[in-house]
Amino acid sequence: MNKVLLYDFHTHIRDMDDLEKYYEYGIIPVINCQNRDEYRKIKNNINKLLEHIKYSKYNFYFSIGIHPNDSKKYIEDIDHIYKDIVKDVSLVGEIGMDGLWCDVNFDIQEKVFIESLNMAREYNKPVILHTKNMEKRILDIISDYDMNFVVHWYSCVDYVQEYIDKGCYFTIGPAILTDPSVIYLAKHVPNNRLLIETDGLDALEWLFKKTYSSDQIRSILEIVVDELAMIKGVTVEDMYQILEKNSIRLLKNIGNT
Repeated sequence: MNKVLLYDFHTHIRDMDDLEKYYEYGIIPVINCQNRDEYRKIKNNINKLLEHIKYSKYNFYFSIGIHPNDSKKYIEDIDHIYKDIVKDVSLVGEIGMDGLWCDVNFDIQEKVFIESLNMAREYNKPVILHTKNMEKRILDIISDYDMNFVVHWYSCVDYVQEYIDKGCYFTIGPAILTDPSVIYLAKHVPNNRLLIETDGLDALEWLFKKTYSSDQIRSILEIVVDELAMIKGVTVEDMYQILEKNSIRLLKNIGNT
């Protein structure tokens, strides 16, 4: 067990063997689910996993939300699909709009996004934002909402200061090794708004075009921490403390599921 606890603030779980590695390597996951069935299946298996005494002291957290890609599918059934679940999970998301990889009409995306924001506000849940190529429109929409926002994998150099002024947190992942926009973001985001993420094994494999196992998640996150420490001009030990403090601050009032 590694001594320094890490928070993977946005990830996807393939199976319980992968999830068990999180706890084995001292990583607290914020597990994103995109539908009710996925959430219930993973939660049930986690409860079984945590029956083991060696994992009993670790929390786990869920986020659930309608991804822009699924917005057309769920537009008529938002309440039925996940309103009750939102009461139980820690965060709402990832939700937002996508102008690059998603072919759903923007009006539909926006309607589902706004309804999801309203639901998050009703239950006082932080929100994880998906902003790809819709950064300005999302910024305009969230200006009317007073809640905690986590901007997931922001790879744009525009509107960074505006999101900072809104008080957003930002997840920095392994794209910090390859994407100048993410490096720019890391340089400009205040230390007290930094979080880290992997976005799951599938995202790692998409980014680096090779296969990864759950045994490598800890080392990937440590590389991200090292890069952040170098960019921000602090020691690696200080960066671990910064990230842990930020994660705890955001999660402490919402608990696990």
